[in-house]
Amino acid sequence: MEMNRRQFCALGTAGALAAIAGGVSLGCSSEGASKDAPAAAAAMAIGDADVNFSQEVDVLIVGAGISGMLASIDPAAAGKKVLIVEQNSTFGGDAIYSAACQMCTTAELTKEERPDKYSSADQIREKFAPYYEGNEAGLERTVLLQTWGGKFIDKMHYDWGYEFQPLRESPYHQAFFPKNGLCTMKDEFDLMNEKVTEAGAEYLFETTFKTLITDGTGAIAGARFTAKDGSIVDIKAKAVALAAGGYISNQEWMMKYAPEYAFIGNIVGGRKGDGIAAGVAAGGTLSGMGPVSNLNPRYEAGHMLATFYPLIALLPNGKRFYCETAVHNAATGCLAAGYNEWYSIWDNTAQNGIDQEVIAHAGDAVQTANSLEELAEKMGMHIETVKAAFENWDTICDNQEDPEFGKTLFLQKLEPPYYFIRNYPVRYKSLGGLTVSDRMEVLDADGNPIPGLYAAGCTAGTEDIVPAAGSGLLLGTTLAEDLA
Repeated sequence: MEMNRRQFCALGTAGALAAIAGGVSLGCSSEGASKDAPAAAAAMAIGDADVNFSQEVDVLIVGAGISGMLASIDPAAAGKKVLIVEQNSTFGGDAIYSAACQMCTTAELTKEERPDKYSSADQIREKFAPYYEGNEAGLERTVLLQTWGGKFIDKMHYDWGYEFQPLRESPYHQAFFPKNGLCTMKDEFDLMNEKVTEAGAEYLFETTFKTLITDGTGAIAGARFTAKDGSIVDIKAKAVALAAGGYISNQEWMMKYAPEYAFIGNIVGGRKGDGIAAGVAAGGTLSGMGPVSNLNPRYEAGHMLATFYPLIALLPNGKRFYCETAVHNAATGCLAAGYNEWYSIWDNTAQNGIDQEVIAHAGDAVQTANSLEELAEKMGMHIETVKAAFENWDTICDNQEDPEFGKTLFLQKLEPPYYFIRNYPVRYKSLGGLTVSDRMEVLDADGNPIPGLYAAGCTAGTEDIVPAAGSGLLLGTTLAEDLA
């Protein structure tokens, strides 16, 4: 099925990437665009290659992360030909490697197992209203994604039979964790993959998204990719869903939208916002771009273990700097204290607990010490500094009171052998993305849906696992409806 560029054109995503960094909004364009159109909006082909469709599908999903996978199920189950194209060699995206703390208060499972943490849509709206003053649309989108996030938890449990980890003592009773402990999100993804393949959707791995393709009228007609061998792969589609992640590894965008975090190291590779740029090149707009609310430690064992076990965190000066059970305050708290590194210390209570995978992820970064003297030497601190820190912690444990940070859980003295990590802040997720409707349609500058173009997950501005999953489920229902 070969068409030349007078009939089909690859939009210039590279130009959109540069334009976004420079603050320019690109309009929808095609090969037949007016000569009077702004240069930034002119369609560009990749190299000199004509569009040459190798296959045709009903739904083309860019990205095999949680939102893309979940978006594929409903249209595939309805008999539509669905293809998920992924640059990596397997499904799961970034979430498959995460600690997998799945915050959700809106699920029926929340109401059943932990009713004190359950929130209705009205309660969510009331809770978040102060953060969205003057932004009613933003508030309603949060309510929508929180609600659909609950549907994700319920689908996993009630419909698909997944058993989340039983409720444990922790500061996050509103969170669901994988059944085998921290960093075992692969268990959940394996189940989701079963449902994707049962529905009839297919994958194409190790194939990197380049740009969208439009027909002679400017309508979305498919997308262009690059195969592992460097060859171009053009795929025709009735609908394209962009679920390719955020832009956290795009240094130029970070400098523009989150300059205070641009100097922080990046732990996530290959997330340059290509899907977002493609949506903008097709006439979409940006929403919510800016700095995220928290950073991550390089090694998740160094903060997530504190969710369930006694752990203390010390700056190089030997001082604690945050409430360790408020795990997401670690990296930002370190920077706020004027440092770029800290030490997380635990003992056999955590080391021998069920959360072995999060420790394994840290590898050789986890060190051991059989005494305070050895601990001080390996951390590069004066022994008196370390002794003073432990004496302070022991006093907190004796009194069962933390006057400085208000920690109330796991006030337990640490006993040798000690385990510790030298940690440092990294950025791992971006904020903002394409403006979408409440059906996950990409919207143009006038607020109208761009026919045939959708987005979900971080490409559509979600930050966390559960809202991203919810956006995928919502998109799946939309695709099934629009292609019926």
